[in-house]
Amino acid sequence: MQKINVGLVGCGRVSEIHMNAYKNIPEVNVIAVSDINLERAKSFAKKHKISKVYDDALKLFELRDLDFVDICTPISTHAELACEAAKHGHHIFLEKPMARSSKECDQIIHEITKNKVKLCVCHNQLFLPTVIQAKAIVDSGNFQLAYFKVSVRESAELIGAPSWIMTPEQGGAVWETGAHAAYLQLHFLKNIEKVWAIGEKIQNLVHDHFIIMLTAPNKTVGVIEISWLAKKEEELFEFIGSNGKKIEILNYNFLLEYPEKPEKSLVEGFYRDQKQIIKKWTKFFITNIRNSKLKNCVPQYLLLTKFIESIKNDTDPPVTPEEGRKTVRLLECIEESLNKNQPVKVHDI
Repeated sequence: MQKINVGLVGCGRVSEIHMNAYKNIPEVNVIAVSDINLERAKSFAKKHKISKVYDDALKLFELRDLDFVDICTPISTHAELACEAAKHGHHIFLEKPMARSSKECDQIIHEITKNKVKLCVCHNQLFLPTVIQAKAIVDSGNFQLAYFKVSVRESAELIGAPSWIMTPEQGGAVWETGAHAAYLQLHFLKNIEKVWAIGEKIQNLVHDHFIIMLTAPNKTVGVIEISWLAKKEEELFEFIGSNGKKIEILNYNFLLEYPEKPEKSLVEGFYRDQKQIIKKWTKFFITNIRNSKLKNCVPQYLLLTKFIESIKNDTDPPVTPEEGRKTVRLLECIEESLNKNQPVKVHDI
């Protein structure tokens, strides 16, 4: 089996998730890491038995035996690092969001096109098995989507995120958690024409609690509700069809389907609820046994596997840079609406 050599830039929280995915892809060999904190890079390399360690990503990019580089650094560094990696001729796996602005995305796209390298953006929640299942239902023709809501309650403490995330430079919760919600909305609503966001800066210099409404030409409505003030993690994706049928995804792992017509009696409703609960927990235990080695990294594993296939077969990456730019452009519109406290028309997306 021919090995795929990877260079990893950044040795923080997200890098650990990616390493867990790589360990489950037999052909992958992470041969080098870099971090501006050399001691952290050395500790990371020792833990994962990686031979080459750098405190400068440019030194890592000079390696000629890399099949691609994986950039897991703060958002504000994405554009510069991705452009440098492209100039060195490396394919790129880039953490979300693609960059801090659509202008920076354009710079990245220019460099990867010029240097003929591939770039895949880590929109990992598109590859959650539950999201894949929901997308298949929505696209089946039997579920006319009318409403899609993404609701996330978390905090930096709960998810182990560094404090610098909640700074204006990095964009705060809008660009951290909101990035996931944005690409999910684009995935299901496709054409978004207007956003209206309201929020507050309660404990941080950036918005840490906000609600966003999105509208599409086909009258589909999207809602994003995010709070970084929570003491308990909660995630809910809710899909409602024009016929009243509803789908829910709870905490990323549980998909529940509800009928379009209400139950005829209290007993029937109770029976249905018990079936859903049994189904939920049965799936939970089966999934955990099946994916015990892939704990917390199933979507990253699926996405990375598809990206590696795209490199081998010279096909488009599973998440293209153009899709990454669309997400960033939507985030810019959301940020503008929050700051102006008024609706914003979405353009150039």
